[in-house]
Amino acid sequence: MHLSASSHRITISLLIISLVVSCSPKSKTEQPVSTTDSIKEATPKIIPKKAIDSVVEKPVEKKESKPAIALKKNTEPVVTKPVEKKELVKEQVKEPVKEPVKESVKEPIAVTAPVKEPEKVQPPKVDSSAIKKPEVKPKGKPYYFKVVSKTDGKEVFGNLQLQEASGATQFQLVKSGQVVYLEEPRNRKGTYNIVALLPGYRQSSLVFGYFNPPIATGPNNEEIVTLTLDKAKAGDYIDFNNVHFLRNSSIMRPVSQAELDELANLLKENPKYKIRIYGYCNGTQDRESYTMGSSTNFFALDPKTNKKGTISSKELSVERAENVKAYLVKQGIDVSRISTKGEGGKVPLYLESGTLGQYNDRIEVEFVKN
Repeated sequence: MHLSASSHRITISLLIISLVVSCSPKSKTEQPVSTTDSIKEATPKIIPKKAIDSVVEKPVEKKESKPAIALKKNTEPVVTKPVEKKELVKEQVKEPVKEPVKESVKEPIAVTAPVKEPEKVQPPKVDSSAIKKPEVKPKGKPYYFKVVSKTDGKEVFGNLQLQEASGATQFQLVKSGQVVYLEEPRNRKGTYNIVALLPGYRQSSLVFGYFNPPIATGPNNEEIVTLTLDKAKAGDYIDFNNVHFLRNSSIMRPVSQAELDELANLLKENPKYKIRIYGYCNGTQDRESYTMGSSTNFFALDPKTNKKGTISSKELSVERAENVKAYLVKQGIDVSRISTKGEGGKVPLYLESGTLGQYNDRIEVEFVKN
């Protein structure tokens, strides 16, 4: 058994050598091998036992990149191919195909020449003032109230109080020097009462009948009613028709300025005149009111500079008289010629809750010396 194993090993080694030789390329100078040599090489050589044992088989290194060679019994090499690893094919995510955006091609705009409209023939401008409108005749009869000074006969202009009866609580303000149309009075007597309260003059009144024949007639057939006034003297009181105040304040309305200017002119013309100004209120109760404060505007309310507070009717009437005095001094009247007094709401001319109650907020002037 030992000899057969060694002979088997020799046979395997010879086969390997023959395979290697057959695979190596033949050089051009290689000589043909003789048959005798081949027979000699083919005959197995007896190798001593020690030599056989000294042969050490080296482990065959396995290379991953090269295929391993396996020998079959028929001594033919078997080549095994390496198993190819199948790579996982990643599914490609199909992105939505973006269609190319079609650029809007702007069509060329056909520019047409503007069509000239036929010129409109404008009618000639007509002055509207030249067109005579049909006159609408006011109701009633025309009257002209003429007020003159007794001393020099000059006509005096101002506001007058027109009443249907003497001492009536209601009146209509009319202006002297203008034509006024009056309707038939409603009282049985058919009369009117005209009262003149002008600065610097004594109060004067006149009763005239609506159906009486006119004393004088004007160019437009208006009836002329004449009032003659005496200049004020010491002890005379003058009620100012147009000196009014803003509600619950000592600030005067703008319409008050004209009448105060007339009083200032009268005092300038008569340096000997001295006056006392009386202030009045509508009602006697306390009230939240505006007074002048640091303002210098006598005829307009200014919440930023005016003073606001709750005061009595007496205090408010004093503030009103003081404001009139301050305005006259500003117009050049010596302060020593003017004194003031507040009466509160003790002397009303009209009912406090009536439609004319607002006229209880007023100013009266007394001439104390002339």
